[in-house]
Amino acid sequence: MAPAQKVVVIVDPYSSGRFLVAELASQHWPMVCIQSSQDLAEFWLTQHQPESFVETIRHEKLDVTLAALAKYDIVSVLPGSEPGVILAEDLQEAFNLPCNGAATTDWRRNKYDMQERLREVGLRAVGQFYSNDIDQALEWQKEWGKWPVIVKPSMSGGTDGVYWCNNEDSMREAFKAECGKLNCNGCVNEKLLVQEYLDGLEYIIDCVSFEGKHVLSGIWVYSKTKDPVTNSIIPEYARLIESTGKVQDTLLKYVFECLDALSFKFGPSHSEVIMCADGPCLVETGARLHGLKGPKMTELATGIGTHELVVDVALNGGRLFNELHAHNYRYVVKKWVFNSHLLNRHKEGILSSSVDIPQLRQLPSTIDVVPCVQPGEDLRITRDLATAAGIVLQAHTSLQQCLDDIKAIRDLEETVLFQVLPARPSLPSIDMSKQEQMSSPMRVASQS
Repeated sequence: MAPAQKVVVIVDPYSSGRFLVAELASQHWPMVCIQSSQDLAEFWLTQHQPESFVETIRHEKLDVTLAALAKYDIVSVLPGSEPGVILAEDLQEAFNLPCNGAATTDWRRNKYDMQERLREVGLRAVGQFYSNDIDQALEWQKEWGKWPVIVKPSMSGGTDGVYWCNNEDSMREAFKAECGKLNCNGCVNEKLLVQEYLDGLEYIIDCVSFEGKHVLSGIWVYSKTKDPVTNSIIPEYARLIESTGKVQDTLLKYVFECLDALSFKFGPSHSEVIMCADGPCLVETGARLHGLKGPKMTELATGIGTHELVVDVALNGGRLFNELHAHNYRYVVKKWVFNSHLLNRHKEGILSSSVDIPQLRQLPSTIDVVPCVQPGEDLRITRDLATAAGIVLQAHTSLQQCLDDIKAIRDLEETVLFQVLPARPSLPSIDMSKQEQMSSPMRVASQS
């Protein structure tokens, strides 16, 4: 009898998980795809590339999926995107592979359990209340005594179901819209989180863990403006920053403590942190890669992509990881990289021509333009991440050139970028496929 085929299993290989697929393919590893839920939002499923896999399995029950995988020699199981985290950890444990431990998965996936775990070990955590009862939630807010508050599901992803609430009416609207709803990751929002609003700059810290040790991959910071008229926070851009400095040292110490507390032992982590007046506070962390093209942008900036480190610890014994960890690795910025959002501040209507125009492509730092609205679709005023019209990916050795190009982008937004026909009488609900193209965690607003 021929030996079983050695394969790598990727659960939900969507979003930035496609860089894992590409890296594994470059090393000639056969792969099996698992779709984690029958109820995943369509925007996830349309990213599937079946030709990259020897088989695609639609998960229903763990024993059924294990039986379907029995004919293979499973050498690694990796989550490709947020909805695949829980099943990936279950499979890692079932096959006795390196893992964080399925018993503590909720610490890394459920946003309520995550914060309570941090509080349990004495780390700065978000003030919060978890309920399906709006009256109880409003009573907690009165005791908390501060507006605004953030209302969001504990098990969703991206900007799905997140609200920035400034009064009782807005909280009631959030509960009415989201409680009991099937979210984009195929989970029902049985309860909602009401959380303290964290005021400060928002950072993204990407790391990879191996045998309980952690290595930094990248630190990003968001630039945002607050609109007091619409009570919204408008994302302007996110950029990779230097890995050293007083703020970076503080962030990294805190994030490593959080990773330890949340039992991150193996694989990627993507942590969102607000630097508050009393120090850093975790918004949430995911046991998966930075979304969209984050890993590739990090590779362009530093020479090492997060996806490359993940494959190194999964399949190559952590050779590169161990070398970096031994030298207390801090990356050197070779190129400055930005994810700059296209902001429509004035026009609403039906988009008549693409926002992917030559003037954007010709800017010295532009490497790609990703529209989030296509001709014939409704163009909305940008009030938050979900209503941004697109994203410009930038990379350049000159930081000033990137900043100058952002000014040019803003000029194009005010002049020729947005061409519209008259607006339709009503606008459709937000299409999460567009939100997934943006790599931030909040919908109505981020906590900064």
